[in-house]
Amino acid sequence: MTKILLIKTGAAGDVVRTTVLLNALQGSVTWVIDSRYEPILPIRHPHLHRVVTLDNAFETLQHEIFDHTISLEEDHTCALLACRVPTKKLTGIYLENKRLTYTPDSAGWYDLSLLSTLGHAAANEAKKQNKASFQQLLLNMFALPFNGEAYSIYRNHQIRPDQRVVGIETRVGARWPNKGWSGYPALMNKLEQLGYECRLLQERKTITEYLDDIAACGCIISGDTLAMHVAMAYHIPSIAVFNCTSAAEIYDYGTLKKIVSPMLMQAFYKTSFSQAVIDSISPEEVYAAFLQLKGVNPLQKV
Repeated sequence: MTKILLIKTGAAGDVVRTTVLLNALQGSVTWVIDSRYEPILPIRHPHLHRVVTLDNAFETLQHEIFDHTISLEEDHTCALLACRVPTKKLTGIYLENKRLTYTPDSAGWYDLSLLSTLGHAAANEAKKQNKASFQQLLLNMFALPFNGEAYSIYRNHQIRPDQRVVGIETRVGARWPNKGWSGYPALMNKLEQLGYECRLLQERKTITEYLDDIAACGCIISGDTLAMHVAMAYHIPSIAVFNCTSAAEIYDYGTLKKIVSPMLMQAFYKTSFSQAVIDSISPEEVYAAFLQLKGVNPLQKV
């Protein structure tokens, strides 16, 4: 079996969507990850041979030889690891003259990134024009088609979703403040009037507790966040608001409804906050999407 080294350490949502490789590649995968996100990975998977934290990776892997190293982190330490560990083939990011660069077979994805050899303006325009999902772009690195392969992450199968519970994730990271949305309070009021219980998702002591909170919900409403990816991994109907990031890159797996801001192109991956952007989608639009997603008659309480 092909011996694969996969370097993808974070962030949490990116780890979730990268797990599609476990179901698409044929091989024995050693996954290098940030210790904070290790619990996201599945406890058992036929292609996941072992998990190594980045803290221990250089010492653990320096004497091994891999058939294929897949380096997917835009980070100097991870790129150095990709260069140091012996491998027969490298795909993705590596160091050249102490600078981050990427292999030609990974250009379909990294030409759209901050590392793009096309230059920032051209990369941003290419990302705006892109219609391919992340999964398509990722598997294209290996000349593979994307056939709907699922995410594969930790799950507590003893937890069953309560269809009356709607999980709401209002938080966003500091990097993309326009991922936020001002309509959550009004939406929650509308949903509660229908008889639903709205639960605000919160930071927990462990990431698996957070994933368990999502697993207990019958629907998830969020921005382009970890909660959205986990909902799709768990086949939970979900709605995501896209104010500033690419909706096209997100494959919906038949369970996600995307609500795209009319200001998306103006706010595209901008890091400065705009109140107009987070106000640009009405609560009524998301409420209508919820009714359609759940097949609910608004005149009848649950």
